[in-house]
Amino acid sequence: MSRNSAAVTRQKRALTLALSAGLVLAGQLAFGPGAAYAASASACAANPSKNNCDHVDPTDGNRVCMRNTWEVSGYPVVPKYDVNYGGKPVPVRVELWWSETCKSNWARVVSTGYSGRAEVSVWRKSDGKADQYTHDMTASGTWSALYTNLMYAASPDQADACAQDQSTWGGCGPYK
Repeated sequence: MSRNSAAVTRQKRALTLALSAGLVLAGQLAFGPGAAYAASASACAANPSKNNCDHVDPTDGNRVCMRNTWEVSGYPVVPKYDVNYGGKPVPVRVELWWSETCKSNWARVVSTGYSGRAEVSVWRKSDGKADQYTHDMTASGTWSALYTNLMYAASPDQADACAQDQSTWGGCGPYK
């Protein structure tokens, strides 16, 4: 084998090794322990826990997590910061919901006259973990209500719901 072909062979091996390492790393990132895990609503209902319930759509799996639910709290948002509403309630209602079946909360925001981009979030008080959803709301119609995925909690009062828009209002409740 000539020096030139030996050098080319070494380069091909190095390139193959580098590509293989890159593919292994990409696979670990995509499918390894750091990848996001989305359980199902059925798994959450069968065995409620953070692993089985966090970030699960409450309407998934024949709406199993929507059974035996109630609104824990609901109120118009009184802004913690405000440009357009003069300290008065923003025309949205933020709600915290509880699923007894899935031992989890989720948040919902409903337009009562507001149109624009809104974010709703639910956060677990014990560790600050949260789920949020952002979308353009309409005063009435298809996008008049937005909701988050589930966050597991041992009881309904161990979470809170907040809502905000991109720039002018935001709040978690009457006095927060």
